[in-house]
Amino acid sequence: MAYDVLTVKQSDMVTMLIEGENITDIAKKLSVTRNTIYAWMGKDNVKAELDRRKRELSNQGNQLILKDLTTYIGNIKELAQDNSDKRVCLAANQYLINRIYGNPTNVLENNTEDKEDNIDDNELKEELNRFKKLRKIK
Repeated sequence: MAYDVLTVKQSDMVTMLIEGENITDIAKKLSVTRNTIYAWMGKDNVKAELDRRKRELSNQGNQLILKDLTTYIGNIKELAQDNSDKRVCLAANQYLINRIYGNPTNVLENNTEDKEDNIDDNELKEELNRFKKLRKIK
């Protein structure tokens, strides 16, 4: 399938995109228009190649990290036990916990039925006043 093969310029464009170059600079270096770059980026075979190369880079990076993983974990554990800087200690402990249990989310599910959506404004004012009084007592 010849249409699946990238041209040399398309392949160079993919490389430059991965390296973080902007569209204008890529177009200049390849002697094409910006519209051509955008058109190439919309092609399935170019998208697939870009994704493939990104995955490959990610896998290579992960392999490098995995080689020294025990060292990194040891360093984080050491930071988690260092009481000289509480923020660093807290951050390291949170990181370790989140790695095991996942990152907490702020999404709360409300499974109650909305029977009291029509609360009277006076009730809200009374409740607010009660909270204000509690605050003054402290």
